[in-house]
Amino acid sequence: MSFYLKATFIYIAFYLYVRLWICRMLVDNPRIKRGVLIATDLMTIILPITIFLPENLPYLLKILMQGAGYSWAAIIACMVPVGLCFEPIRWGVKLLGNEIKISGLKIFAALCLISIVMTVGGYINATSPVVKEVNYDFSKGSTEAKEYRIAVFSDLHAGKLMTQERVGAVVNLVNSLNPDIVLMVGDILDDHDCEVSGAVNELERIKAPLGKFAVLGNHEYYLDHDWARRLLEDQGIKVLVDSSSVIDNRFLLVGRNDYVALRGGGKRFALQNVIPRGNKLPVILMDHTPHHLEEAEQNNVALQVSGHTHNGQLFPFNLVVKRIYEEEYGAYQKGNTQYYVSCGVGFWGPPLRTNSRPEVVLMKVRI
Repeated sequence: MSFYLKATFIYIAFYLYVRLWICRMLVDNPRIKRGVLIATDLMTIILPITIFLPENLPYLLKILMQGAGYSWAAIIACMVPVGLCFEPIRWGVKLLGNEIKISGLKIFAALCLISIVMTVGGYINATSPVVKEVNYDFSKGSTEAKEYRIAVFSDLHAGKLMTQERVGAVVNLVNSLNPDIVLMVGDILDDHDCEVSGAVNELERIKAPLGKFAVLGNHEYYLDHDWARRLLEDQGIKVLVDSSSVIDNRFLLVGRNDYVALRGGGKRFALQNVIPRGNKLPVILMDHTPHHLEEAEQNNVALQVSGHTHNGQLFPFNLVVKRIYEEEYGAYQKGNTQYYVSCGVGFWGPPLRTNSRPEVVLMKVRI
């Protein structure tokens, strides 16, 4: 069963729970309930249509429907935990022989207001990336050390909703930092429409005298990793797949193949087999998914940069990723190895973020 089919089943199950709550809240208002259920039923089927029947839809209609469908999916995802938290309170009040006196219609109106605020605020947040600056010193006190400006971003998800205009704004932000080198840490592409819309072509405008490099993420594999790699290389980006490149004779840049490659029968080599034997240069490692962080430490990596987690992107998924990953966002140290897990500069699915600001990371690295 494909990833999108599994996600659709979960999405429908979540909506059925929300639908049950709508029926409860509006039980005394049958006409309003009927209209709301018709509207929410129609909203719920929009997203599966845009995912499974994309070839049959005009491009502009597809974008509008997907934006609305994903936003509705975000509202559903946020309302489910609210309902689950409210349920024991409702049952507790009943067991005490009392009833909550607030009418269901007022509760429904309050939830609608919360949804509107979350959607508008989440959209503004998701489309307003910021620059996060961090400093690293791997010079070991050398008087001949140089400082490099390294711009890092992950999880751009260029496609239908991360449009050419939005990708262009990210590129302008990156160029404004005057980076020596740019690292793109996976999930740069989200769907094949990134080529149709011209969104991916904006990456060609990135300026970095020491080069622009990328690794593939899980979404490049969902699309077709060979196609994704060719498309990125057409923009002048060097894609590192379990390979390395010496930068300015000062440090070794290593790029890992993503874990998802193993599901399709592909390979992900051990890190010790990717770093060239006899390497004496400090190693900066790009690995999209922050699993098994100890591997970088065991191989004397100076700095690992990752993405993938989005810091959950939407509540309550930030609570989930905290339990999946050793480090889900920000700077971290393990032994002598530094790590930075970015929350990403784009969004996946809903064009909304409620947990963190999208970011481009400017790393000032002294080597």
